[in-house]
Amino acid sequence: MNINQENQKIHIFSCGIDFQLTPLLKQLIAQVTYIYGSKNLLDNITLENTTAQKIAITAKAKEQAKEIIELSKKHNILILCSGDCLYNGFGGTLQKTLQETNTQAICIFYPNITAFQALFTRLGLAWEKASLFTAHFSESLPLRKIILEKMPVIYGGSKFPAHKIAQEILLFAPQEAQRKALLADSLGTKKETIFQGTLKEIQDKEVSPTSILVLFPYEKEILYTKYFQQKEAITLGLSEDIYEKENNLITQSDTRAIILSRLRLPKYGIMWDLGAGSGAIGLEVAGLTEMDVHGVEQYEHRQAIIKNNQKNLGIINYTIHHGKILETIPLLPKAHRIFIGGGGKEIHEILDSCIHNTHDNALILASAVTLESYHALYAYQNSQLEKIDLLQIAISSEHEIAKIYHHFKQTNTIYLFIFKKSIGNNHE
Repeated sequence: MNINQENQKIHIFSCGIDFQLTPLLKQLIAQVTYIYGSKNLLDNITLENTTAQKIAITAKAKEQAKEIIELSKKHNILILCSGDCLYNGFGGTLQKTLQETNTQAICIFYPNITAFQALFTRLGLAWEKASLFTAHFSESLPLRKIILEKMPVIYGGSKFPAHKIAQEILLFAPQEAQRKALLADSLGTKKETIFQGTLKEIQDKEVSPTSILVLFPYEKEILYTKYFQQKEAITLGLSEDIYEKENNLITQSDTRAIILSRLRLPKYGIMWDLGAGSGAIGLEVAGLTEMDVHGVEQYEHRQAIIKNNQKNLGIINYTIHHGKILETIPLLPKAHRIFIGGGGKEIHEILDSCIHNTHDNALILASAVTLESYHALYAYQNSQLEKIDLLQIAISSEHEIAKIYHHFKQTNTIYLFIFKKSIGNNHE
């Protein structure tokens, strides 16, 4: 970012968990016209320290970031942040706002210790293997990913303080009730509270939004139990039984495992699940990766089914779009991976539309169950989309006959077409 030298400076100061009026902070206070921060932090600055106008940061932080950027054209500004300003703090909000508005400003960041670092120091625990989550401004929680981590640390928020997070985890996964955990509230203040116990005990300890929940690793003997492997192990192709579906219309688990493998999923990026049905493919991608998954389904009642499955799986990085595929594709962010589970007579037009809305080297997988769909996909030709593989998936499993004999019962044969977008053919 090119710095506009005509602008004044925005100082974003991290106060850690224990506010100290240090010589550096006193110097900054004396230089600025406006001081932003939480009410608790601003209360530590009196009129004896400054004549600057104090403004409390509220839930409308993004709007206030725009206000600060505008004021910085003529004034020096100080922003006080608890913990470290760049870890789920106002510093990140300000950076994002600058990018979104394509605005230039001179920002100086001052680091400090985060609340979770302070907590682990108090406990004498190494935290390099901790997995960090936040409920700041969140409407839902990635519950499946949280419970699968070895040692998740979750920052609370207004809607989800730490005890509420524990309640949500237990609603989603009751088997976690006896998992050892820790709750910390208002670190560095007179109201500081740290409590260790089970999740079941912690859910009843009401705390403030400025709280943290830590789940401790399972003991080794638990990791090898059949129950843990069934419930917690990472799986490609989750059981059909856990999904809500219409007339048993769902891609079978073994077939899903093959599709997920052939998608060659990156850790991050954008995926489309076109003709989502029950949402099984896209939801599993969202659960396995950090990709932003967009499902498209034209039937409204199936949209409700997908939302229920999303809630039951504890997944937040999945967005369902109600509408026809061809009409919805131009509204989606450019994709790195696409799975087409439906398309019918429009499959050629859908593939053409995918070409112009994907990144180079994007993989597009299209499935066919009917002979009509198979022949339509086999006949498809476009120089910008190379067919790199074609699979015939026919899976049989043992079934009992008359409680005496056994035979192999075959699922529907599925044809999986795998396309790759050629480099340099992204015409926008």
